[in-house]
Amino acid sequence: MPDRVAVVDGPVEATYRQLDARANQLAHELRERGIGTGSRVGVWLDRSVDAYTGVLGVLKAGAAFVPIDPAAPPERVDYIADDADLALLITSSALAATCTFPGRPVLAIDRAGDELDAQPESRVETDHDESGSAAAYVMYTSGSTGRPKGVEIAQSSICNFIAVVPSVYDVRPEDRVYQGMTLSFDFSIEEIWPTWTVGATLVVGPTDSGRFGEELADFLDESGVTVLYCVPTLLATIERELPTVRTVLVGGEDCPAELVERWSTPHRRMLNTYGPTETTVTALWSELVPGRPVTVGRPLPTYGVALLDEDLREVPHGVVGEICIGGPGVATGYVGMPELTAERFVPHELAPAGGRLYRTGDLGRFTPDGEVEYLGRADAEVKVRGHRVDLGEVESLLLEDPEVAAAAVALSVNGTAELAAYVTLRRGSGENGASPELAARLRHALQNRLPDYMVPASLDVLAALPTMPSGKIDRPSLPPPGGTRLRAGGHATVAPTTELERQVAAVWSEALGVPVEQLSTDADFFADLGGHSLLAARTVSLLREQGVGDGPAVRDLYTYPSIRALAHHLGTPRAPGTTVAAVAAGPGPVRRGRRRAATLLRIPVGLAQAAFLLVLIALGALPLALVYASFDGAVAVSAALGPLALAALASYVTMRWLLPPLLVRLLSARIRPGRYRLWGWTYLRLWALDVVLTIAPLPVLSGSPLMGPYLRLLGAQIGRRTHLGTGMVSLPSMLSIADDATVGYGAALRPWIVEHEWVVVAPVSVGEESFVGASAVLEPGVRVRDYGGVAEHTVLTRNQHVPEGRWWGGSPARPLIEPDPVVSTIEELPAVAGWSRWALARSAAGLAMLELTMIAMVTPAIVLVWTVLLLGGVIAGLIAAAFTGPVFVVTVCVLVALLRPIVLPRIPLGIHPARSSLGIRKWMADSLLEMSLTLTNSLYSTLYTVPWLRALGARVGRGAEVSTVAHVDPELLVLRDGSFVADMASVGAATFHRGYLNFAPTEVGRRSFIGNAAFVPAGTHTGSGSLIGVLTVPPRSGVPEGSSWLGAPAINLPRRQDSGDYPERETFRPPKRRIAERLAIEFVRVTAPASILAVSLYLVLLTLSEVASTTGTLATAALTPFVFVAGSLAVYLTVVLAKWAVVGRYRPRREPLWSRFVRRTELVTGLYEAAAVPALLGVLTGTPWLPPALRLLGARIGWGAWLGTTYLTEFDLVHVGRGATVGRGASLQTHLFEDRVMKMSHVRIGAGASVGERSVVLYDATVEDGAALGPLSLVMKGEQLTRLNRWIGIPAQSDPLPVKDA
Repeated sequence: MPDRVAVVDGPVEATYRQLDARANQLAHELRERGIGTGSRVGVWLDRSVDAYTGVLGVLKAGAAFVPIDPAAPPERVDYIADDADLALLITSSALAATCTFPGRPVLAIDRAGDELDAQPESRVETDHDESGSAAAYVMYTSGSTGRPKGVEIAQSSICNFIAVVPSVYDVRPEDRVYQGMTLSFDFSIEEIWPTWTVGATLVVGPTDSGRFGEELADFLDESGVTVLYCVPTLLATIERELPTVRTVLVGGEDCPAELVERWSTPHRRMLNTYGPTETTVTALWSELVPGRPVTVGRPLPTYGVALLDEDLREVPHGVVGEICIGGPGVATGYVGMPELTAERFVPHELAPAGGRLYRTGDLGRFTPDGEVEYLGRADAEVKVRGHRVDLGEVESLLLEDPEVAAAAVALSVNGTAELAAYVTLRRGSGENGASPELAARLRHALQNRLPDYMVPASLDVLAALPTMPSGKIDRPSLPPPGGTRLRAGGHATVAPTTELERQVAAVWSEALGVPVEQLSTDADFFADLGGHSLLAARTVSLLREQGVGDGPAVRDLYTYPSIRALAHHLGTPRAPGTTVAAVAAGPGPVRRGRRRAATLLRIPVGLAQAAFLLVLIALGALPLALVYASFDGAVAVSAALGPLALAALASYVTMRWLLPPLLVRLLSARIRPGRYRLWGWTYLRLWALDVVLTIAPLPVLSGSPLMGPYLRLLGAQIGRRTHLGTGMVSLPSMLSIADDATVGYGAALRPWIVEHEWVVVAPVSVGEESFVGASAVLEPGVRVRDYGGVAEHTVLTRNQHVPEGRWWGGSPARPLIEPDPVVSTIEELPAVAGWSRWALARSAAGLAMLELTMIAMVTPAIVLVWTVLLLGGVIAGLIAAAFTGPVFVVTVCVLVALLRPIVLPRIPLGIHPARSSLGIRKWMADSLLEMSLTLTNSLYSTLYTVPWLRALGARVGRGAEVSTVAHVDPELLVLRDGSFVADMASVGAATFHRGYLNFAPTEVGRRSFIGNAAFVPAGTHTGSGSLIGVLTVPPRSGVPEGSSWLGAPAINLPRRQDSGDYPERETFRPPKRRIAERLAIEFVRVTAPASILAVSLYLVLLTLSEVASTTGTLATAALTPFVFVAGSLAVYLTVVLAKWAVVGRYRPRREPLWSRFVRRTELVTGLYEAAAVPALLGVLTGTPWLPPALRLLGARIGWGAWLGTTYLTEFDLVHVGRGATVGRGASLQTHLFEDRVMKMSHVRIGAGASVGERSVVLYDATVEDGAALGPLSLVMKGEQLTRLNRWIGIPAQSDPLPVKDA
């Protein structure tokens, strides 16, 4: 054997004796240079005798070799040298000249002949490692972070490998084995070491274009190669028979069945090998036979394989799990990465000999024959519209075509992510692009056998596919797609015939990345061209930017989904009378000079606003300050308990009941309809009036017979027998509601608004027996005439009038043929008498009970802190305050859960008189739920929400997710398994009209989604897997299974943007460990806000005690409001610190519901909404102090912006331009939870732009400079509202009303 040929490298041959002698000489040289056991030596050489000498010499010296790709860029070589801490680098003089290694020895082996010749040829004596734990080599692989990671393989592992592999592979001494892989790819280990173990000959392959195709086939023939190792991609380039090759071994990537059919014959054995670098090259193997499924087989001798779930438990036979490998081939770990090593190499009972398992990150399952079927990566697939896509699956289908020789599929991003296919053709096929016949065949095959998102959008024919040194496809080097479209519709192309059609086609071409000549004017945007909701928004935005048509809307594209139909619609003038009549236009953007003047007013007005807030705090805290002063601050005594309780009660009654009517009347005096400058005197009064209304008892009175009298007390004109179910009222002196009118839950009656830095003031009137539905928005100048109706979730703005007896609905409002069927039925019923005196007395008693309940909700926490303070002192009291959060939350829940069934023991279905005992009880039950939403807001959107709703009587299925659901009757609500109800959605609210109310059961289907602020009327049943979008009212006709709806009125979405196919454990079926983890985190989220507020109040009172003990009564009273402000600032700064510590800076991302990131961000959201907003930020809306407060949280808000909302969460993703205005309750929605995947990205509001009340701007959307978005409107994902234009609607569309130049 010593004289057998070990290596053939072109004309150079080396016998085993020669190779061994030269390697011994190198080992002696290395030992003299201090290289030995524990050292690492780099081998940076092309495949050659010198390279093999280098590897053997390093091992003989007792060190570990670190192979480096000769084609690697200098930066990667430097990184590996530093990361591996190389003691020496063996290379060639040519390579050494391309890189410098300061302080690191380099041996140019081609110039070291004299030194090596002087060394003995005998074996080097080294310390014998009995355990074999010393490193043999370190192989660097790509890391997910972009940083290569070094895998250290022990000598025992490689020795085990070469002991078991030659017999399995049947490598024989007479074989000539092809060596084509670079030494830095671990496939080369498989080529080299089994060959030398049996004394066979290694044949070094070419390094140029001869590595592929016909040239490689010629080389294999001429060299007499009998064993070929390669990746399937390389094998696919060889089109002819190789008579001398008796064994083919493939690995490194999926092997298509088509290759098995070609290469596995009765005279040739074909093996498939599988194993990551971390398990010493190969761990599983199978023999590939035509007609049998391609698997990665069974473990090599001494190896073991287990398929585990996320909790590292073995999955049942046939169930998909992560492939985990054990045995002596498992690597030592990653160099310098102990955390990653611990994560991927885990001790496990299923590991052979009780060792470790390596978690490959690959998915597989056992076949009935006991072999492992490889199913792709668990964590690194390509994502298309959120779906994991195994590119190999698509490539395998392409290779089935007889004309295709090789195939590659890659991800291309052209506005949206889509797949691009690349093929090479067999000899004799055309090479000038794909023929129409080939494109048609491939399109048919792909569309019939793959889901829509996996069908490539384009097909390019290449002369050859680019490859990496390993022979695998080099996807980043594939050219940009530019060939035949596979997704432009399968029928004949119909060219545009009009100029407008050509303009629309050009925009579609840009949005879809389809050559315009391949677009047919009758192709369906969704069904034929693969469009979805995000692409629809982008396409409409492009139409607007390029001025195509008259105000195109997203709704238009869904209604007219072909180029021809859309162009015809856009070219048709709007018919008059399609929207509510308007008598005046709104203001336009403020000119720059006037904006500067308004900006100067911000400072004095802001100071005046701060002073007003201080005065309010001073008035509220005055009784408390007097008690503290009377005791000289020493209130921690039992004698002070009574006076303190009376002071707190006096403050509560004064601020909540006595002061608001006086201040509202005073502040609204002499305010007239008109247009006023923002930051002027009139604005200051209107803002102060709104602040006072927030502390007034409007929420608890709404829906009761006492609401009308109270609004009259505030200055409103309220008729008899009205039903007012909302507390969202501003400027009562300009509100007129006539006899027998109805205003539903959450309707906003706004006689004044801010738009484009102007304040617009005008009366709002609702006529006799008129109806304003729940969640409607009525803005200045709106008039609903007698017997008129406004449907739920409708917007009326800027002096719009609803004619007498007519009904209007939607956003923007349009005429309705008839009202809702329930309302129509009530209209036919006889009139109901007004409230009796006895009923009014019962309502007053009910109000007293509700007010006492609110006081009772805080009493246990106060008693706890007070008792501990008296018994244990100040520090003990502070600790007690920190633990009041759970006490407070439990108290609120217990009181609501106990009192609600007493107040409303059962709910009768159908229509009933509302001016009755049932009506009073319904109002009280609603108020109790409203208290829960207000006082324990952070309880919602957690795992604790479901048991809470069940305790109230709702039927909620397993795995349901429920947020701040509003105006709900729990006993009539059914949420099926896996359903999702997002923030501020109204689900199943009762309907009131003409003295009647209607109850109906509401059901949300299995795995259905109800979007943010959607309105789902009572009696609705949504089918399983359906979606109701943001701000959407579902159709009356029903919500079929699997359907998706958006808008008011709703439009059907034939295709929407996919959220992905995350594993069930990340979306619907989390492991128990994740559930326990979430429960713990959400316990903190639920209770921490109350604890933070309690600790702040405790410290405020402690400070007040110190102030009272060192100053007089007047000084104490004067300083008290500043002490309370300091406490509010402390709460806010605590939340700021929590945001940066827990989440850091938000960036665009996607995360499944059960990811840890979602837990972290939702924790911060809970603290923000339930602590920072009520403590400080809520009262800062409409002031110049809110923008800087939000900037500290990460939001980017321009100078002079006016914010009437705190509805933003992922602060760093919010961009509001200079002088922009964002209305009350508007939501800058930087994330959504569709399909249980949190998707977040930027929201941009341009300079001088305006966003109306309760509008929602979704992520990736832009409202450009000077644009105006009306109230109750929606900007979709990816949509752009063009500058200086008005928009309104769900989804937004061009507003036909003109803009006044300001």
